[in-house]
Amino acid sequence: MDFQQEYIEEAKQVLKSLEHSLLELEKSPDPDQVNNVYRYLHTIKGSAGMFGYDHVERLSHELEDLFSDVRDGIRQQDDFMLDLTLHAVDILRDLLDGKDVVRESEKIIESIATIKGTAASGKGGRGAEVVNGYVVILRPDENIYKRGINFQGVLDDIQELGVCEFMIHNETVPFERQLSEKRITSWFEIILASTKSLDEVKEVFLFMKEAEYVVLAITSIDLFSSAEYKAFIALSPEMIDARERMARQLIPTLSALAEPSVVRDDAKTDDAVSVDDADEEEQQTTTIKKSKRGGHVSVSTQKLDQLINIVSELVIFRSEIQHLMGNNQRPEIAEAIEKLESLTLKLRDSAFNIRLVPLNILNVKLQRLIRSVSKDLGKEIEFITEGLDTELDRSMINALEAPLMHIIRNAIDHGIEKPEERERRNKPRKGLLKFYSYNSGDHVFIQLQDDGNGIDFDKIKAKGIEKGLLNKGQQYSEKELLNVMMSPGFSTADKVTTVSGRGVGMDVVKKEIAAIRGDIEVSTEKGLGSIFTLRLPLTLTVLDTLVVNVNESKYLIPISEVEFCYQETYTKLFAKKSRQVNYEGQLLPFVSLREYFGDDSYPAEGTVIIINKNDTRMAVVVDNIVGKLQTVYKPLNNILQDVNCFSGASILGDGSMALILNALKLNQ
Repeated sequence: MDFQQEYIEEAKQVLKSLEHSLLELEKSPDPDQVNNVYRYLHTIKGSAGMFGYDHVERLSHELEDLFSDVRDGIRQQDDFMLDLTLHAVDILRDLLDGKDVVRESEKIIESIATIKGTAASGKGGRGAEVVNGYVVILRPDENIYKRGINFQGVLDDIQELGVCEFMIHNETVPFERQLSEKRITSWFEIILASTKSLDEVKEVFLFMKEAEYVVLAITSIDLFSSAEYKAFIALSPEMIDARERMARQLIPTLSALAEPSVVRDDAKTDDAVSVDDADEEEQQTTTIKKSKRGGHVSVSTQKLDQLINIVSELVIFRSEIQHLMGNNQRPEIAEAIEKLESLTLKLRDSAFNIRLVPLNILNVKLQRLIRSVSKDLGKEIEFITEGLDTELDRSMINALEAPLMHIIRNAIDHGIEKPEERERRNKPRKGLLKFYSYNSGDHVFIQLQDDGNGIDFDKIKAKGIEKGLLNKGQQYSEKELLNVMMSPGFSTADKVTTVSGRGVGMDVVKKEIAAIRGDIEVSTEKGLGSIFTLRLPLTLTVLDTLVVNVNESKYLIPISEVEFCYQETYTKLFAKKSRQVNYEGQLLPFVSLREYFGDDSYPAEGTVIIINKNDTRMAVVVDNIVGKLQTVYKPLNNILQDVNCFSGASILGDGSMALILNALKLNQ
């Protein structure tokens, strides 16, 4: 990954953090969050110009100035400012992606200028601001540009703080050439006069190493000859006089100041900005060691996909070897194959773990959506999350984003009532929307709960009859009405809005969840709310399955769904018309796959497989079980996509194809 791409990725991560801080700031104004917003904007601005993102640099600079006013108490934050900044975050992200949104960026800058003008007119007579004096000593690392820091930008930021005098030391190579080659060998001594506080000055160096800078407050003209200053720079009497003259010119009130004081972080002694090469090398080594202990490496998803594909092919190849060897294996070959299987499993698990990311990466997007929709609809929402550390395959999370947003829109639009109506029903003004996730076996469960009005089945039935999906005089169960709700083009909205009414919603949710081998269940109670539960596999690629035989054809059943297996005669199975088996004192419906696929001939005995999926049990009858197999999941093509009894396909060791059964759909 080149430096520019690395900057883009890091900047996007900072934008996510910025969004989160803005949303937290809206909940409760907090000086720490204001400082966070300021820092994030400063970070984005810092290296943007170096990589040619001038519009990113300009927009983030204007936003940074705006929040500097908030931090200094010149202006109070309000909804308009937060809306504008969140919109600016979207524009900054588009600019980083190379989209042509310069006009939108300029509009935001104009809005910021309007806000600043309002703030300036409201300042009134603040009185003359106190000018403070500082000395900044910079000893940047030679390869500071390789860390993504634009050192020229740092110097520009210092100049923006006030009036400066720069002194360059060790300029064996012209400084302009150092900048062009991005290799800084000089160090700097800067006298600064500014109305900014010490903390504000130090924020310019927020992303530099502590060993690269020191900021000294000038509280007396004697600072330059003090022992504290000599600890950093040893000056001749002529040099001391020259600096004192500069300081008096920049800071007129300097002669009235008190004794010198060196302001720096605790434990920042001579070693912090030492000229001793050995000390610098030791500090650099420590930093490297720290990064090794807690390091992270950014890897593109394409490379991860390639790794997963190779692992998948290895799984198929291992199955081929087992098939070719059959039962005629010498002990040493059997042992080698067993080792290969063990290593393949370890490699598979390691490769999959690399792709797992926490659901927390969706948090900011969901909060933005809830904020936007609730404002559009005039509703108040309290969003609670639990289990965001639950991990899921990155591709699954990408596929999950749209369905979750559909469910949330529906919950806010159709479920949660307006504040006034909630108060009439003795409910809190704010509607509750909860996101809850957890692991169970090799699946992840996600629940979206709301305390709204619940699903109105009478309204669904009326709309279903109106659209010709239901018969007027017939009674329907809640499950049947929920299936109607998830049919294409269905909507209970009375009019089309930006949020709903176009009939594109729950049918999309159902299809997209099914496309990633997931299931969706809905439970609701009128007046109390609804719960949408998504059941998802941890990964989409490799599956542990049970291979079954039906009339010389092989099918696959995910082992995670298999609870129990036993032999039974077909005569006993078909003795009753009810098509049920007794399992642990419970009558379960069964489906004979021979009968299901239209074969009227039956062997004497069959194998009954008890399926337990989502706490729903049923039985499947097959000819016999071939064995256990780790397979690579392949999605179905368009021809078989609508055949609900199959969820996918896989290649067996002999090169033949086997379909993966979706057992619960066999009984529908």
